[in-house]
Amino acid sequence: MDKKQIGQLFMLGYQGEEPSDDFLSFVEEWGIGGVIVFARNLSDPLKLPNNLKKIEEAAQNKIFTAIDQEGGLVLRILSHGSLFPSAMALSAAGSPELTEKVFKAIGEEMLSLGLNWNLAPVLDINHPSNPGIGARSFGDTPDRVAKFGISAIKGLQSAGVMACAKHFPGKGEAKKDSHLTLPTIPYPAERLRSFELFPFKKAIENNVSSIMTSHVFFPAFEKTDNLPITLSKAVLTDLLREELKFKGLIITDDLEMGAITESFGIAQAALRSFLAGADQLLICHTLEQQKLAAETLLKAVETDSNAAIRLEESLTRINKAKTNLSQVKSLNKNIDTLHKEHEKLIEEVSEMSIKFLTVDSNDIPVNDSKDSLFVLPLISSLVQVEEEHKDKSLANLIKIDFPQSQTVVYEPKAKKEDILQQINKYKADKIIFMTYNGHLFRDQIEAAKEISQKIPNTIMVALRNPYDIFECDFSKTKGATFGFRTPAIKALLSVLKGKKQPSTNNWPVKTNV
Repeated sequence: MDKKQIGQLFMLGYQGEEPSDDFLSFVEEWGIGGVIVFARNLSDPLKLPNNLKKIEEAAQNKIFTAIDQEGGLVLRILSHGSLFPSAMALSAAGSPELTEKVFKAIGEEMLSLGLNWNLAPVLDINHPSNPGIGARSFGDTPDRVAKFGISAIKGLQSAGVMACAKHFPGKGEAKKDSHLTLPTIPYPAERLRSFELFPFKKAIENNVSSIMTSHVFFPAFEKTDNLPITLSKAVLTDLLREELKFKGLIITDDLEMGAITESFGIAQAALRSFLAGADQLLICHTLEQQKLAAETLLKAVETDSNAAIRLEESLTRINKAKTNLSQVKSLNKNIDTLHKEHEKLIEEVSEMSIKFLTVDSNDIPVNDSKDSLFVLPLISSLVQVEEEHKDKSLANLIKIDFPQSQTVVYEPKAKKEDILQQINKYKADKIIFMTYNGHLFRDQIEAAKEISQKIPNTIMVALRNPYDIFECDFSKTKGATFGFRTPAIKALLSVLKGKKQPSTNNWPVKTNV
């Protein structure tokens, strides 16, 4: 058996900006099928095309070059690239046509760096208690997620980039983070087919190139206790291939996530997922585990005729996908040029996406004075942010529009008392309190509630997930940005200054949670 046939099954991550000699040697030996790029590989995105070329030359075949470039929270390309809005922000903007344009723009910027496969969009239908999806989802109803998800798929694939619907069969209702442990979604099959599966069915009808599996246990579909569907033949083959007639590539979520590693070895999980029906096995971090997985699959294919048959099936799909990618024409534009071209689109969508649940005419516009106090989460302590967010987080942006105002920056996971201690150092007539996952880090909401008893003019703004403000009856003015990137903050500040009217329509989620 040729190792390079086995290597085609693997999508691998590598460490550092440049791939190491050890990694390139492994790629050369096994003819690896693809690589996934993370922020750790993008300290200078302009170097990425050359680094990907090195990997492809080592593989001696065309490779998949993937990235999670969802928009909003999950953006790997921050310098040079555009700060695209989140899925939920696009849904709040209310235009499937603009969503398609945004995802086409994402695809164009990817192609300019040599990237041909976006592991997006997220088609999970979000639930407020989900710890890892939130604004990465287009909303909390099947129809909305399907409508905007299809637009995203069309946009990416019209740019010549493969789209990926994730995380099949839908993990929006998961109450645990599969990066850490295995969630269970206990609903009956009838509910799952009409709700969770609906956006994926529509994606398949609209020729989505690939689907990513979730590391979640669905007892309605899989009879083996606590078996993640990534490893389930009943789900990947019987449900996805045979019942839903999906003919594209099935790729796993990262096999180094806790939901897999707490019960399975990575190499054995790779084998089980492959036998269940996966075409691309995603191992994002550890070279030793990548090597072990390749050896494990080689041995299986050499000794098991069923594994050999599965290999031929996957290779056929992989070769078809790579042939299609080979026919994509280059735009001949660099990412800096594209970034400039996309600025107006992102500004337009960002302004359309700012939503208010309620507005008191006495609260907006906000006066620029020392009596206005902005209370801000230090987002850079939790996630990777752009240059404008570093140092003092959002305060630098706010000072541009409100130079006389005061700012307090708190840690999102801080205790209520610590947040209040910072706020109480200032005298203010109006508080603009911005939250970050306050419905999960509840001390934020409790601190805002207590301060509002002293200062009734407290404006509440949710910077990531909108669910924070549904618990803020103490505030007469409350809104959501569905993201914390610079364009969203600038759009919010335009409303607070009175340059733009606050919009209350077209909420992407139920407002009565």
